[in-house]
Amino acid sequence: MRVAARPTERFFYGWVIVLVGAVLTFLGTGFYSYSRGVFLPSLAEELAGGSRFEIAMGFSIAAVTSALVAPFIGGILDKYSPKTVILVGIGFVTGSYLLLSFCQNLIQFYLIVGIGMGLGMTCMGNLAWHRTIISWFDHWRGRAISLGVLGASLAGVVMPPLVTSLVEAIGWRSAFVVFAIIVPSILIPLVIYFLKNRPEEIGEVRDGHVYSEAHKTTEVEDQTESRIWHWKEMIRFPAFWSIGLMFGAMGCVYSAVMLHLFGHLTDIGLPGSEAAYILSATALFAALGKPVVGWMSDFFGARVTIWMALLFQATSLILLAFASDFFTSLIAGIVYGFGLSGMSPLRTFALSVAVGNASFGKANGILRLVELPLVISASPLAGFIYDSTGSYKMAFLLLAGLMLVACIGPLLIRAGGAWERKHREG
Repeated sequence: MRVAARPTERFFYGWVIVLVGAVLTFLGTGFYSYSRGVFLPSLAEELAGGSRFEIAMGFSIAAVTSALVAPFIGGILDKYSPKTVILVGIGFVTGSYLLLSFCQNLIQFYLIVGIGMGLGMTCMGNLAWHRTIISWFDHWRGRAISLGVLGASLAGVVMPPLVTSLVEAIGWRSAFVVFAIIVPSILIPLVIYFLKNRPEEIGEVRDGHVYSEAHKTTEVEDQTESRIWHWKEMIRFPAFWSIGLMFGAMGCVYSAVMLHLFGHLTDIGLPGSEAAYILSATALFAALGKPVVGWMSDFFGARVTIWMALLFQATSLILLAFASDFFTSLIAGIVYGFGLSGMSPLRTFALSVAVGNASFGKANGILRLVELPLVISASPLAGFIYDSTGSYKMAFLLLAGLMLVACIGPLLIRAGGAWERKHREG
């Protein structure tokens, strides 16, 4: 293959890749995660006789589908083209939104969300574009990942009030049609023309020639970066299990909160507009926290930053369990948002430090299976607790306890970041 001439300009194209990732997360993860809680009451009433547990099961089926196909897709991403995988995912997600607008019963809902959306979000979601970012960044990895996932948080600021108004104005079915039009119209041209799988495609290197040449005299290669891992080695690796259990715990809290928070807030007496405002505030502080998390990851490493994220999330869940007014709920949402800001970037950062670049896609895919039992349990459990007790209080307290138990995890992983690199170079 003919390689492009080495660029001489100071601008590093990797930051364009980050921008593409931000738009992908805005229209992909952001639309899917931050809007489904708004749709939940309507879906439950029309498709499940009012049962939020049965609707939540559909999203858990999607998580199962994602976990089962993720190891296979992760291996493809390591060897072939993330761009192609992402385009396939956009097709699945678009089709799923369109089919949801015609959905008539619970079985159809399970098939569309559980299989179609599960496959689509796996292909176009974090598994694929995080693989691309890892190929482009090493020393700037934490900040690059954090800025990329910023799009999802910005979607969280916009989506709750927008979707609430949209559903009230045109109904939930037509709202899904709007989603099916917007997603491919923007993402397909963006991915085709601007996403580059690896820096070698344009004659670049990780972090850029300018940065690499400025640090080549002091840089000591981390042998983990080029190591090829067999799956049997991964499942014997304590750090791999620690990362899976920590972020599986965060993932199950995230899925439960995003699906049930809107309903919880309206249940305690807040009007829909105020509930949407709190969801937007949660997403806003998740967005504001991401650059902080990125800097902390690059400087302090994973351990300290993960502890911060876990403790913020535990605190917020306890506040939510006892909140009965707008102000307390708003504070809880803000605290949760700041804790949430670290979930996606820290997972990728910690895993990439543990297994390196060469086998990251495979490791990321297999990790989904480790996380699966936790991720699929929280949303239905919270729905079951609500259906049984008429309240989410017990569910939030159980999830807070899970966050505190997960604080053991950082003790078993590499920290990474500038401090560890400095020690290695010394």
